[in-house]
Parts: sequence; C-alpha cells; structure tokens
Amino acid sequence: MSLIEKWKNDDSVTRFSIENNSYGIRIIGRGDNLFFQENGNALICEIDAVNAVIFAASIKNWSGLKRMSAEEKERVLTLIEASYKTHINNDVTVLR
Repeated sequence: MSLIEKWKNDDSVTRFSIENNSYGIRIIGRGDNLFFQENGNALICEIDAVNAVIFAASIKNWSGLKRMSAEEKERVLTLIEASYKTHINNDVTVLR
C-alpha cells in the first residue's frame, strides 16, 4: 500500500465537503509535506508548516495520473490554499 493510499483512508485526515465534493487535508511527517485529497484523487506536496508556506512547484500530478495541466494545477493550488487557510493556518503563503 502506498503512502497516499494509506492517507486516503486515515482517520487523522481532516475531512470536509464543498458542493458535493469530498476533501481531505493533513500535514504529514515533520511538517515538510501536505496530503490533499479531492474525491478519489490525492497528492502530497511540499510545505513548510512552521512558516505556513505551500510550495506550488511541488504540485505536479494526482497520484497515479499524468502530469497536471497548468489550469488543473492552478485549480488544485487554489483549493489547497483555501483548505489550508480554513483548517490549518489562515496566514498561509503560496510560493510560486
């Protein structure tokens, strides 16, 4: 079982719904990575939890799928940023 598959079903992931879509978010490890899930798709991206920074360049694709288009990456980054602000830290910064 991959790490992403483990987090998809882990009870410690913060779960929420927006407009019939299910989401999950959780800081993992020592605060260097973030698990994010939208419905059945999930990814792990790089963050700095201490300084509340999301590294946009680390968002490349949903687990097991091809590289994201620029439009999809921006959509997902917007979702991650909003979710982070709501569930983890309102003062998050995205480094592009």
